[in-house]
Amino acid sequence: MSMLPENKATAIASILLCWCWVLTPSASARADETSSSALKTKLVSVSLFKNGLGFVTRAGELPKGASTLLIEALPAPAHGTFWVYSENNEATVKDVVAFESQTVERVEATSVAEMIEANVGQTVDVRLSEKETVRAKISSVAANRVADLPAPDPSGYPYAPYGQAVELASLIVLQSSGKTIALNRNDVQQLSSTEGPLKTAIERKKRTVGLRLNAASPAGGGRVVVQYLAKGITWAPSCAIEISDAKKARVTTKAEIIDEIEDLDDVSVSLVTGFPNLKFADVTDPMAMRGNLATFLNNLSNPAQYADYRGRGDVVMQQAVMDNNRVGREELFPTYATGPQEGQTREELFFYDQRNVTLKKGERGYYPMFTAEVPYEHLYEWKIGDALDEQEQYRNRDEGASEKVEDVWHSIRLTNTSNVPWTTAPALTMQGDKVLGQDLIHYTSVGGKTTVRITKAVDISAEQAEYEVARTRNAANFYGYSYDLVEVRGKLKATNFKDKNITLTITKELSGEVVKTLPAAKVEQTARGLKKVNPKSALTWELPIKPRDTIEIDYSYKVYVRD
Repeated sequence: MSMLPENKATAIASILLCWCWVLTPSASARADETSSSALKTKLVSVSLFKNGLGFVTRAGELPKGASTLLIEALPAPAHGTFWVYSENNEATVKDVVAFESQTVERVEATSVAEMIEANVGQTVDVRLSEKETVRAKISSVAANRVADLPAPDPSGYPYAPYGQAVELASLIVLQSSGKTIALNRNDVQQLSSTEGPLKTAIERKKRTVGLRLNAASPAGGGRVVVQYLAKGITWAPSCAIEISDAKKARVTTKAEIIDEIEDLDDVSVSLVTGFPNLKFADVTDPMAMRGNLATFLNNLSNPAQYADYRGRGDVVMQQAVMDNNRVGREELFPTYATGPQEGQTREELFFYDQRNVTLKKGERGYYPMFTAEVPYEHLYEWKIGDALDEQEQYRNRDEGASEKVEDVWHSIRLTNTSNVPWTTAPALTMQGDKVLGQDLIHYTSVGGKTTVRITKAVDISAEQAEYEVARTRNAANFYGYSYDLVEVRGKLKATNFKDKNITLTITKELSGEVVKTLPAAKVEQTARGLKKVNPKSALTWELPIKPRDTIEIDYSYKVYVRD
C-alpha cells in the first residue's frame, strides 16, 4: 500500500524527528507553545485492518505566510508510518518537533489515602486502629519519586533499561499537639472531621504530547496532510449463506466497525482484506514519545510479527436477519445490494469502500456490504489422520480390535463468481429462516473455490480400521536409530442412510510407501519433514453412494517405525 502518492512525494519536506526522551519542555519550548496557534485537522479517510490497526489520513488548512502551529491529541503511530507533508505546491513543511507537557485535572478520590491527599492543611480525626484515633492537621503528603538512573550503556542495547524506575511514596506528615508525626498513609483506617465536610477532589498531573509544526503557505490556501498507522479501530466481517436453491447459494456479507480511537464524522472508510505485512505495527514511533531511547531500540530490534487473521477463527458474531420478500419464497434472510458500493484492488489487497461513516468513539457500527448469487455443490467429507505419530511410532491396532467409528462432515463448496474477493469471516449457513450451522469461510479470490462445513452428517456411517500384517525387526538404521519395517492393511467402510444419492470424499493421510488401493485412489505426495524417514502421502477417493448402500475400501502400505 503506497502511503505517499508520487505526485505528492516531491512536496514532502525533511521532517526533523526528535529522538530524545523529554520529561518537561524547556522555557523556550513553553513560550513557543503559548505563542503557537492550533492547526485544526479533520479526519478524512481511514483504512481498517482486521488486527485493530487503522491507517488514518487527516488534513488541515494552513494560514497565509510562515507559521508555527500545534497539532494535539493524535494517537500513537506505528513506527515508520507517521508522515506530514503538503498536499500541493502552495505550501511547504519545514519541520515537525514532538514535545511533552503536563496539565492538571481534578478527579474524585477513590481511597482513604487519596482522601488524605485531598485534605492537606485540614484538621481531621485520623483513626489508626480500633483503640487509637489522633486529631491532627495534615501537614503534607509525599509524592511518588522518579529514581535517578545512570545513562544507558549503548553496548547494552537491546537489553538496556526500559525506562525510569518510580519509587512509590507512602509518607504523610501530621501536626498534633505541638508534635510532628510521620505515618504510613496505608495505616490510616478512617478519616473524619467535625469542622465541616471533607474535600473529595484531588489534583492529578496529566502528561500530554503535542507536535509543533513549522510550515509556510505564501499565498494561503495550502493544506497539510498527516498520515499514520495507529491502534484502536478495526472491522469484523461476517457472512450468511442461504442454500434453499439446489444450485445457487446467496452469500451476504456485512461489516461491523469497532471504533476506540476517535470520532468518525462523515469519513470515507476502506475495509482491507488480504494478508498485509505490517512488520513494525507493534513498535511505537519516536514522535509519540511513549518511551526512552532504550525502549525504542529494544522494540525496533524485536518487532512483533503481524498476527494472521486466520488465527481468529473462533470469533463468533451475531448475524442479524431481515425480511427478504422475494417472490416465491417465504423466508427470513439478509439480502443487500448485488455488489459492493465501490471497491478497488491494490496489488494483493482488496479495499471495500464504505463512504460517509459517522461513529462516535466507543460506538460500534453495522454496515451492509453486498449479496452475491454463486454456484455451489454439496459435499460429504471424511478425513482420516496419519497412524504414525511425531516420534515415528506406529499406533498399532490389533487385528481383533473393533473398527473405529468416524465423523463425516456435510459441507458445501462455493465458487466465487462475483466481482470481489471474499474475506475470511464467520459464515452462517441457512435454509430459509432455519440455521443449519456456522463455520469459517476463508479468503477466496474471484473465480476461486472454498469449502464451508455445515454439520456432522449423522446419516452417513463411517468406520475404519488398520491392522499390522507383517513386521521386519531392525530392518534399517536412520540417524542412529533402529527402525522396523511394518506392513499395514487398512479397511474403510461407509453406509448412506439418507434417501438420496451422495458423493463421499475420503482423504487418508499416511506415512510410508503405498502398496495398493482398491478401488484406486488418487495419491499425492506431500512434503516430508526434516529428518523424517518415510514419505508422506494423501490418498483421496470420491465415491458415489446410493441410498441405503455401503461402500468398502482396502489399502495397504509399508512404513518404517521406531523401536
